Amino acid sequence: MVAVLKSDHHQRPRRPNIGGFGVFLPAVLAIFTIAAVVVFADHERAKQIRVAERASASEQLATLSARLETNINGNVSLLQGLVAAIATEPQMSQARFSQFSGQLFRATSQLRNVAGAPDLVVRYVFPEGPNQKAIGLDYRTNDEQRAGALMARNSHNIVLAGPVNLVQGGSALIARCPVYLSVDKAQIFWGIISGVIDLGRLYEDSGLVAADMDVALSLQTEPKAQQDVFFGKLDTFNGDPVRLSLNLGYNTWELAAVPKGGWATHSHVIFFRIGLAVVSLCIIAPLIWAGFLMRARHRTIVQLQRREDELERTKRTLEHQSLHDSLTGLPNRRYVDQMIASQSADRGAERLAFIHVDLDRFKEINDTLGHAAGDEVLRLSTARLQTILGPEEFAARIGGDEFVIVTGGQDPQHRAVALAAKIVAALATPVLVNDRECRIGGSAGVAWQNNSDDDLHQLLVNADISLYEAKKRGRGRVEIFSDELRAATLQAKQTADELILALGRDEIVPYFQPQFDATTLDISGVEALARWDHPRHGILTPDRFLGIAEGINRVADIDACILEKALFQSTRWAAIGLDVPQVSVNISAQRLKDPNLLTKLQNIPFRKGGLSFELLESISFDGHDAALEEAIKDIKAMGIDIEIDDFGTGHASIVSLLELAPKRLKIDRKLIAPITTSQSQRRLVASIIEIGRSQNIAIVAEGVETFEQANILRDLGCHFFQGYAFAKPMPGRDFIEFAMQKQGHGENLRDWATWA
Repeated sequence: MVAVLKSDHHQRPRRPNIGGFGVFLPAVLAIFTIAAVVVFADHERAKQIRVAERASASEQLATLSARLETNINGNVSLLQGLVAAIATEPQMSQARFSQFSGQLFRATSQLRNVAGAPDLVVRYVFPEGPNQKAIGLDYRTNDEQRAGALMARNSHNIVLAGPVNLVQGGSALIARCPVYLSVDKAQIFWGIISGVIDLGRLYEDSGLVAADMDVALSLQTEPKAQQDVFFGKLDTFNGDPVRLSLNLGYNTWELAAVPKGGWATHSHVIFFRIGLAVVSLCIIAPLIWAGFLMRARHRTIVQLQRREDELERTKRTLEHQSLHDSLTGLPNRRYVDQMIASQSADRGAERLAFIHVDLDRFKEINDTLGHAAGDEVLRLSTARLQTILGPEEFAARIGGDEFVIVTGGQDPQHRAVALAAKIVAALATPVLVNDRECRIGGSAGVAWQNNSDDDLHQLLVNADISLYEAKKRGRGRVEIFSDELRAATLQAKQTADELILALGRDEIVPYFQPQFDATTLDISGVEALARWDHPRHGILTPDRFLGIAEGINRVADIDACILEKALFQSTRWAAIGLDVPQVSVNISAQRLKDPNLLTKLQNIPFRKGGLSFELLESISFDGHDAALEEAIKDIKAMGIDIEIDDFGTGHASIVSLLELAPKRLKIDRKLIAPITTSQSQRRLVASIIEIGRSQNIAIVAEGVETFEQANILRDLGCHFFQGYAFAKPMPGRDFIEFAMQKQGHGENLRDWATWA
């Protein structure tokens, strides 16, 4: 560009021959030259002023936007600190909450108040005095709060809403942070932490109030009325402002700014410059002015070029950051997606292979040693991966502890399998974290293209399927994708779809397995067990569908269906004179946590003492879930007995057993089976029976397969038997026949058969 300018500079006009008039020609030329230069300079100067003024305004607006975003993020970070405190102490008192909140308020922020809402009901506030009225507010029933609270809970992310007008005056932003607790490797929703950010203080602390520009904020790109602008004036948006967009996640703020008094108007001084040019040297003045003008223009161009270069460098830096993980420096999921898109558009002869790797015990490191140790584990694992990879291979971190390794070639499967084995072996070697030896381990799933045009998105899914299979089979291993794995995945999906339809088609039916008094062998009750009356496969047992039901959150629906049908059958039994003292049904943790469970139970007729809920030991002795414990207490208050199923296989303590006070304990069949051959196992069962008897808890032995087992259990003091030695699970019709014959109702049996 400089060469072009120099070339233009040397293109001077030729002096024409104008005869006698030539003496006036220099003056005339000077006048016209000065006039042309002044006009040109006036235009260029106005443009430069406008460019510089807008650039300056843009820089100031960018600074204000950065301060505004920094202050908002600072307030959110303080709330996240309170979330972390709740996660470590979910049962804290109001005093502890105030103590933690007070520490937050000592930091520089614009927080006006905070509230904690376990189970979406406000239980904690700070400051306490002016906010006492908020205690007890249920976000689920409050029309103004419900949407934001549920969005925060369901998205697992912070939700920022506003601006909103406050009753006590002023306006504010509402930040809602969901709190999830890690319980038994599951994420349990605790509640919401809400913070009110004072917009007045936010504007003032961010410099918007004291800015030497007119600044306006709106939620709309082109506001039409003053009420669409929540800071500043509508005129600012209509005055050709500089603009920025501030993305807050939940919504986007539009920022506009103009200098106070508007954009400067360039003063035209043509006549002054013409007079000055006439007085000055008519030839030198235009040349000097042109030289200054060209130099100023060159400086402006250089400055603009530098800014463009800086913007380009910033763009490349931001692009790199958006495509790479900040902790490990590896490419991230977005990078992999772009790589897949580019490879799909430019398919060559080479085939790709994906290795999906997951660290097996990363969560334990995070939970026991902290997140800093977890970060160090990720960095060390990354270093090990990079030492194994070849020059044409790369690893990407696509999740918390998940990596994808991409390799390829004409025949990628051998390299992929060997590389996956090396990775698993490398991750199995202990690492030193804070002078402690930690064993992490890893599992890997491998999938490769059979043809170069195979879909890469599906290939990544296949690798994930293989990884899931590796973890399911015990971790620390490599699994290779196959058609069988695909078929199993599709079968699980098909079973899930059919199960959803089965619930609507009334295909889930109860089977009843009688329970017997250990002394008299009379029927003491029945357990209602779920069966699926599949239209093609016949009767399916729970091991064929219950795991899938848990995956699609339909276990509670199955529980409700079996309960309803079991109570209906119980009514029929009573009507025909059968004596079945108690009906037991299984109830899952999912159904226990249903907020409408008690209301539903109140609308179901049942005889108090005649219905019992069986809880797995692993869920009924959690001890950290207040909602679960409260639900169990309410159920017992309604006259429904509680039984502990599969006792002896979970992790319950004697203290928690005493706190729950169940009506019966059911000893798991795995403990019953070896009592005929193992004295130690017999002593273990005897100790469980003795514990139950000491607490006035009846003992039911599950899985009694032989009368030898029954005799031993009776001698040990067991109260009830359940197992194939006495009766198998059977449909309702078969149970009626069995019970009538057992109880000697032969005549009733004939009458019932005729009626049925």
